[in-house]
Amino acid sequence: MYKKAWSKIVNAKHVLLVSHANPDGDTLGSVLALYDVIKRLNRKVSLYNFTKELPNKFDFLPNIDKIKNRVPNFFDLVVSCDCGSFDRLKIDRGDYVLINIDHHFTNQNFGDINIVDIQRVSAGMVVYDLLVQNRVKISKQSATCLYTTVVEDSGFFSYSNLTQKTFEDVATLVEFGANPTQIATFLKSRNSLAKMRLLGFVLSNFELYFEAKVAFVYISTQILLSTGAKRFDTKNIINILRDMVNVRVAVMILEEKSGSFKISLRSKDDFDVTPLANYFDGGGHKNAAGFEVGHGDLKEVKDKILKKLRNI
Repeated sequence: MYKKAWSKIVNAKHVLLVSHANPDGDTLGSVLALYDVIKRLNRKVSLYNFTKELPNKFDFLPNIDKIKNRVPNFFDLVVSCDCGSFDRLKIDRGDYVLINIDHHFTNQNFGDINIVDIQRVSAGMVVYDLLVQNRVKISKQSATCLYTTVVEDSGFFSYSNLTQKTFEDVATLVEFGANPTQIATFLKSRNSLAKMRLLGFVLSNFELYFEAKVAFVYISTQILLSTGAKRFDTKNIINILRDMVNVRVAVMILEEKSGSFKISLRSKDDFDVTPLANYFDGGGHKNAAGFEVGHGDLKEVKDKILKKLRNI
């Protein structure tokens, strides 16, 4: 599959690299690493993301300014990274070949070619394998992007999906030019005042359930307006609740402008939140998952989540 996928990439007339809507560091780092490689081969390649405003924290990633929120008029190959289902791409079906690169076990294998390795800590490391298997040179720029995918999807080397191979490959990325200290500074030490205000709200308004084993917080669109925070500022903010000593699971409900809800789940140790996410047609990983609810009021959504958690 690695050989077949790479052959499609180098022989395509125009490659479109797609990251999922409301992107995180894994999906962005993956497509940007591929962009750098394909561009160096003098192939026609473009980057697309449905979201108009990308998270500021990733502005250090090489070529991130090349990501557009409009689809080119012509492309004959689409490569998606870190997308568990086709709907996350936010593009129409068409006359093109689709390569699906991912690491979620809930991936729906929607591509013409599916490279899904659930043993890998990030989709970026599946991209890394694609490049290594085809003996493609990894530049400093690509190494920076791929290293970012690992630290973002492993909670800076704290989740249970890490293996010895992860650290061996990360060491190789450092040899190729990735700078761990610099990347950590960019990702962890540049919080905006608005995000700090949002964090203050979360710490002052969370609730505890089931003898403090579950922490719960709700963030409305009004709270985002009052703090000045952007939607992407909510990413991983519930980790601070999960990190409390007795908490096993943290739940964040984020109200969308449409009136729907985005639910993020974080857990620690051996508590698996994927059954909860799957129950609501979502997905993710053992310690980090999520789903969306398109209708219903807050109390209804909250009660359903707590009932399912009580059963678990």
